[in-house]
Amino acid sequence: MQYFTQLLILIGIGFLFSCSHKNTPEQTQEFADQLTSDNFTLTGDYHWNFQLMGGTQHSIHTFYPDSITYVMEGKVYSATYTMKKLAFDQSQNKWIGQDGDGIVYVLFFKDKTDTSITLYKHKCSTNGLQEALDFEIPTPNATEDHGWNIYTLSEEDTEDMLSLSGNYVYKDTSLMVFDSLVIFNGKQFHKLSYHAGERRWVGQTNDSTFLQLFFKELAPVDSLSISVMEFTDWEKAYQTKYHTVNFAKYVKQ
Repeated sequence: MQYFTQLLILIGIGFLFSCSHKNTPEQTQEFADQLTSDNFTLTGDYHWNFQLMGGTQHSIHTFYPDSITYVMEGKVYSATYTMKKLAFDQSQNKWIGQDGDGIVYVLFFKDKTDTSITLYKHKCSTNGLQEALDFEIPTPNATEDHGWNIYTLSEEDTEDMLSLSGNYVYKDTSLMVFDSLVIFNGKQFHKLSYHAGERRWVGQTNDSTFLQLFFKELAPVDSLSISVMEFTDWEKAYQTKYHTVNFAKYVKQ
């Protein structure tokens, strides 16, 4: 399918080439006195599924005491690599590691239960290990780096679902919102993807018009700040970022 092929190229380029800084053993040694080496006790395979362009992507982080293996499976994008632990600060739940190419990642963990954990992952694109050390705990509503995402020990029922629904109005525009369908001014858009960490919903009409929604609030309340934009180019619906859009207050009817 043409859309899948195009998006594979777009995402592949972004993931593979956006980070050119490669960490060296000499740089690791240079920052040795800043690397906290607390024991990392999280183990197991944690899963998160999400929709992208009508297909399911399966993201897996497998945790070991000295490393984390990452696997992404799906029609749009696939990858696998292992990050060797460089540091773990238990007081911040901050983990730093690098893959076989020397690319550095920093991960944060919160809200651990017996079956799930919430994870934030940042790929250091400009300054490697120094960038990881300087990177602070993201805010609870952060949308950069795909935001915070809930991973579960079960492979089932881990897909993001829009937690609100109803009919909302702003001035002369109407918006009927469901997880699988959004009706904007009478036009039906069927879900292509919803990403809670980015607060982004994308849908498509039968004539290939695309609708992008960003939500400031994800709880079902009487009024919502929503960004609503239509596109004829699907790439723009995915390239637009949360912090660049304008929000309007939609009132529930």
